[in-house]
Amino acid sequence: MKTFIIIGVLAAVYIVFVIIKLMKLNSRAKEIAAKAMKEREQQREKVVEDEPLVSEDGVLSLHDRQYIACGANLIYLRGERLDTLETDTEQDEIRHMLRRDWHINTRDKLLSTIDGLATKGHRIYFKPIWQILTTLPVRERAEALDKLQQDFAAKGDDAPIEQYAANISECYKHLREVSDCFEGKKCKLDALTWDLGRAINLCRWGYDAGFLSREESMRYIRKFGKELLHNYTSWANLGENYLIGFAMWTGDIEQLDELHGGHCDLLSEDSSPWVLLESK
Repeated sequence: MKTFIIIGVLAAVYIVFVIIKLMKLNSRAKEIAAKAMKEREQQREKVVEDEPLVSEDGVLSLHDRQYIACGANLIYLRGERLDTLETDTEQDEIRHMLRRDWHINTRDKLLSTIDGLATKGHRIYFKPIWQILTTLPVRERAEALDKLQQDFAAKGDDAPIEQYAANISECYKHLREVSDCFEGKKCKLDALTWDLGRAINLCRWGYDAGFLSREESMRYIRKFGKELLHNYTSWANLGENYLIGFAMWTGDIEQLDELHGGHCDLLSEDSSPWVLLESK
């Protein structure tokens, strides 16, 4: 009996330790988010200056925190919480962001978008493009990419395949040569985190916006988080697949470097969930 009590006390102390460490990283995230908003959105008058409210969330297990941490790449740069279901961003601001960036203004639209990321996402383009770029001679790639474009067009999908391919080529080289990404024999490249990491964030925002119940949101997050942790052997590789998906989508090296900076923080800061919470 005493042994169970001791184990319970040690577990409680560890959880408190994790929460305290994550609070420190949340402060760092807010600094980065404020700087990014100043540089990119000079027209926006509101800059978040206050520390986020600490939400005591005794419901989340350590596994739940791992699953939430799978979406940390974007959330960290936004200066939102990394360790709770709640992001601690005001509901009106969340709803405005969902309308502006995702064209989401209803529960049905949110669920449809989450389902699209879960079942298709951008990885359906990345995989065949990557196959072409890594298996065919340069002289044969243009024809193969044009054929791939036609195949998607026949399904009513007008995705810019050639542009995606150009973005992948340039940004992959940049991430390898400048940022030392994609090292190691067990490194996978499939852009899955770009899709499911964003889906996890949408579940959190959907909960904050009042579109999802706590139970619904966590059910989705657990499903997506388990798939991501099963797919990758390290937080580094998991995060890199968010970076390559973003790179394919935008091709913006400057924004990619900013995102990579947050990625490095998440891998190195003592208070990061990627440092505190083992991925396996």
